Amino acid sequence: MLERDMEDLIAKHPDDFFPGRGFELLGRQRSFTGVGRFDLLFKDRFETRILMELKAVSAKYEVATQLAKYKDELKARGENDVLMWLVAPQIPNSVREFLDRIGIEYSEIHLAEFGRVADRHGAGVPLRAPKAIEMEKDKPSSQRVAQRTRRGQSRWLITSRVRDFVGDLIPKLSGEQQVWVARERLIEELSQEAWITERLDLVGLVALEERRNRIGNWVDWFSANYDQGKYDLKEKFERDTVNGVWAYRPRQML
Repeated sequence: MLERDMEDLIAKHPDDFFPGRGFELLGRQRSFTGVGRFDLLFKDRFETRILMELKAVSAKYEVATQLAKYKDELKARGENDVLMWLVAPQIPNSVREFLDRIGIEYSEIHLAEFGRVADRHGAGVPLRAPKAIEMEKDKPSSQRVAQRTRRGQSRWLITSRVRDFVGDLIPKLSGEQQVWVARERLIEELSQEAWITERLDLVGLVALEERRNRIGNWVDWFSANYDQGKYDLKEKFERDTVNGVWAYRPRQML
């Protein structure tokens, strides 16, 4: 199977591969000026844009680092509502760990699953898989889907919990004086929470800088939700830049 075949199937039938996310295709084989070319661009039911990169072979570290550069460039341009997403038939653990550290989503979708979707919709796409991928196909489909589902749910649960925790934390830190609570203060507070440190230990993040970067990604996800007007965050909090970084305080209710 060629990357073009994968792209066609995901573009036409995103719900078959990403059920419940409400992906709507915005474009394919286009470029962000100054960033690079992407394979597919979707938006989900929360209006988050998903820039998707597809590989028909096992994902290499070089692909992950290129996506990281895209992410950094988009963030520098203020494009905070774009979520990077890598899709490949195999994603080695070392690549997964790197993607987790920098906040890039990924899905391991085996060629057999593309074949099943093609058959279901009468597309008749030929399968041509490397030997290593054919061996991976031998795992029961239910087992592969369950593994991906658990990983996706785990990442979603932690970001949701961080969002709710930060929402409760801002009023406490702001206090009666309504002082601004900066991003770094939120990272500092989160780094002292036992459930945060347990999560970081679980994914094998030991170095202090890596741990702070992961927590920073979670705080930035709170900011992305704010940008998109989700969860009534704009109604609950004010946001402004203090010393060049985002800071928050509760809105004063009249």
